[in-house]
Amino acid sequence: MNNQPTIILLKGNGPISINNELMELYPVTTCHGAIGFPLKTLRADKIYIIENLEKFWQIEKTIKDKPCCFLYSYTKLTKEDLEKIHAPFIETI
Repeated sequence: MNNQPTIILLKGNGPISINNELMELYPVTTCHGAIGFPLKTLRADKIYIIENLEKFWQIEKTIKDKPCCFLYSYTKLTKEDLEKIHAPFIETI
């Protein structure tokens, strides 16, 4: 078992709770493109897990849902990682 948290990139629009801190993704996405975090907990209304980095950078051209959070991980998300992600809607692309 890996004791190091998985590092994820997030972007999108709408509010999220990442590691028990509230954040609005829209300003981060428009100013910086994305933001990275160690994954401890993530809560949002709608989460899309994007498995391809190139697709992650272009995904908002395809999916225009609001509010939503796009997540990318350089390493494959484990079962334990997925248990830390909470949303009424989660889809892997």
